[in-house]
Amino acid sequence: MKTENKFVKSIIGKMSLEQKVGALLTLGFAGTLVREHIYENITKYHCGGLRLTPHSRLFGNYVDPKTGKSIVNVVDSKGYKKGLKPPVTTAEEYKRILLELQELAMSRPLGLPLHFSFDQEGGTSADYSFGGVNIFPKPMGITATGDPQLAYEVALAVSRQARAVGFNWIHSPVLDVNTDPLNPEIYTRAYSDNAEVVAQYAALSCHGFVDGKLIATGKHFPSRGDSAVDAHFEIPVINADKETLLNRELLPYIELIKKDLLPSIMLAHSIFPAIDPTDIATVSKPIVTGLLREELGFDGVITTDSMTMGGVAVRYGVANACALSLEAGADLVLMKAENALVGETIEKIKEFVNSGRITPEELDKKVYRVLSLKYKYGLFNQGSIWHESPNCAINSPEIKSLSKLVARRSVMVLNSQEQALPVSGDKKVLVVEQINKTPNNIHWHPGFLFKKCMKYHKNIQYLETAYTFDEDDKKAIEQSINDFDAIVFTSFYIRGSASNCEFLESLIAGTDKEIIIVTNTPYPISIPKNSKNTVLTFATSPDSLEVTAGVLFGATSPEGDYPIEYKLFK
Repeated sequence: MKTENKFVKSIIGKMSLEQKVGALLTLGFAGTLVREHIYENITKYHCGGLRLTPHSRLFGNYVDPKTGKSIVNVVDSKGYKKGLKPPVTTAEEYKRILLELQELAMSRPLGLPLHFSFDQEGGTSADYSFGGVNIFPKPMGITATGDPQLAYEVALAVSRQARAVGFNWIHSPVLDVNTDPLNPEIYTRAYSDNAEVVAQYAALSCHGFVDGKLIATGKHFPSRGDSAVDAHFEIPVINADKETLLNRELLPYIELIKKDLLPSIMLAHSIFPAIDPTDIATVSKPIVTGLLREELGFDGVITTDSMTMGGVAVRYGVANACALSLEAGADLVLMKAENALVGETIEKIKEFVNSGRITPEELDKKVYRVLSLKYKYGLFNQGSIWHESPNCAINSPEIKSLSKLVARRSVMVLNSQEQALPVSGDKKVLVVEQINKTPNNIHWHPGFLFKKCMKYHKNIQYLETAYTFDEDDKKAIEQSINDFDAIVFTSFYIRGSASNCEFLESLIAGTDKEIIIVTNTPYPISIPKNSKNTVLTFATSPDSLEVTAGVLFGATSPEGDYPIEYKLFK
């Protein structure tokens, strides 16, 4: 039996209803400029933490890539015009921003620290991507190394770099088992399509986060891997029966809960008819309380995913869904929209408390779980702002060496039917590269792959395209390829972007040129089905692209082990 935290209990006894409700809120802070409403969220609304998105100037609507339409209107109307990127900061400068916010929070009457949560799954899923930070591959890329111990070392390195800036709560590891190869949301964010492999690598990742003093979050409970629908835009329905769920989807949770490796768990905006045929898991008492709390015995912090995602927001309304999730058994609400929804959400939660739908005892238990976890990880000690400078962590020889090692161990050649790989030195080569999601600084920028290719090949040219080809891109490609012997295409996929596969399949079918596809997933969502030459890298970040360039031109041997049971090329 765990010892009661008397310090936290004494704080809860002094808290007002408004302070208790605020403690259960993770609100949004997009960009690098602290505007008035951020200060207000801390001082007036008593928020418990901020979800940090430094690379976006403001939090925008989720736009369905199939229709181009916004799902939920969450745009901040306080003066910013869409289209500009936030001011670029160094890691040291961003640390000072977080320190100011933490000092403001701890100057509140009860001295409650903020948690600063973020995504850092790997590859383009990196809220901390600036200042030359070392970016590792996505989880499936870690599995592709064939070395589970590297999962621990990567998590420890991610923790050290993040804590040096001030991040203290990571929304990882991903525990989804990606059993549907057409899954547009999870794909390589999962360690594997095998539940036991997911549990093995995730457990070691959790050990790394624990040793790195970074609060880990297993997600997305019960699981979102067996679906071809993206919860950011629609509601996934996972039709597995209860036995299958226990043996597959839930196995990683069962194993990690048993080992006490999950301080927090994030809920999935999906429906699981075998447990609750009516409600999305996030607001389902049978799932949150019945399955997770009672059946699986989880006693840590339960947090929601973003409550402005299309599936849950459209069905229940954002503010109402936030209150419903707490009623169902969640402890923390993630509500990133920086607009009037903040006030609406707080009032709706208070309404649930005042009407008895959330009892005072339940409310206090939620606050206790959240504050106890912060206490355990040292956040009450000046917000646990780390003593190490960000530049020292970023430039650590051990971390830099690890980043290069994991990149080298994860890149692989999926197929090479024309003996086009490696590319011969006497060939005229065109690199067609998408404008990738990067911080666009000297460390990581559009054209990074081409820059690294130039190191190995002299007769080479570059054509830049949008992430999803527009008509001008397609025309430029069709007009250019005849002038070259070999054409290297990046065919990267990122959640929320339309694939270029259909166009590339048509192009490959209509030419006798050597076409080489560089992709970041092993799935049809990013690989043309008729690709004859395919290089797989599980990250579009600097070290992985540098290894990829070496593989393309024979300077580097691909070392990755194919990490999943599904195979596109039989």
